[in-house]
Amino acid sequence: SFMNDEEEILGFYDRVLPKILHPIYKKYIKEVRDNPKFLALIGTTPIERYCSNEFAQLIGNFKGVAPITHDHYVTSFSTTNDAWIREHGLLSQWRAYGPDGGYAIVFDTRPFEKLLDEEAAHYKGDTYSWADVQYELHPNRRTGDADTDNWIEILERASDKYFRSNSSDDLGELLEPLTILSTLFKHRGFDEEKEVRLVLSLFGSEMESHVGIKAAPEHPVKAMVRGGATVPFVELCVKETNGVRENLPIKKVIVGPHRDKNERKRAVQLLLRQHGVSAEVCVSDIPYRGK
Repeated sequence: SFMNDEEEILGFYDRVLPKILHPIYKKYIKEVRDNPKFLALIGTTPIERYCSNEFAQLIGNFKGVAPITHDHYVTSFSTTNDAWIREHGLLSQWRAYGPDGGYAIVFDTRPFEKLLDEEAAHYKGDTYSWADVQYELHPNRRTGDADTDNWIEILERASDKYFRSNSSDDLGELLEPLTILSTLFKHRGFDEEKEVRLVLSLFGSEMESHVGIKAAPEHPVKAMVRGGATVPFVELCVKETNGVRENLPIKKVIVGPHRDKNERKRAVQLLLRQHGVSAEVCVSDIPYRGK
């Protein structure tokens, strides 16, 4: 609710979910359209209009439930296959997130994932997803990303089962793939960021009354003030040894474009040394002055 993209999470239900579910729903209707029970249900309403209204209501119901079943906490990273950008950053990112210079922190992925696995083993009541963000759904209802496409397949199977049974028990099988996929799609206008995101999904207010939901430990929710608003957040990878917090696996720090970038580089080197972090510090070569 506090992220830059005003369509965060909900945009998936408007643009992507209908494209995934409509062929499955259409196939189901084709199979039952001559069934006497179905004909009695729709009465004199033209079948096309009935199905269109029902499908729109189905999507609307999924979208309406999403904000109350889970609260999503997102940590956003950026990746690239361009060697030059890996060394100097992307100008649009410096402009957006480092108008006064800024710093890009490069993490060593495998040790970082190990920390997340250890944390997930402790907070078993929470749902983690760690994947590339997708900006487009292909005509075949796939993205080309193996992890995302696997979740789409799970959603398709669960929805096909639910359409046929119309059972609340089968409806529950839709919850996990919907929760995961809704966090992994963004508007194509953000494509340049090549975002990789870590999402921690905690049970929302609607789920808190269910028996057993709170049995497993959850991340404590904290708050900070930003722009006059109270913004909730959670801390990840807080690991301590003998009361001392362990450092994150920082691989490199890129000092952003700035008039004083060389002085800033030295300051970062001293700061990292103070905290016992052995990481490379370099300066972006982009000749952008900023504000």
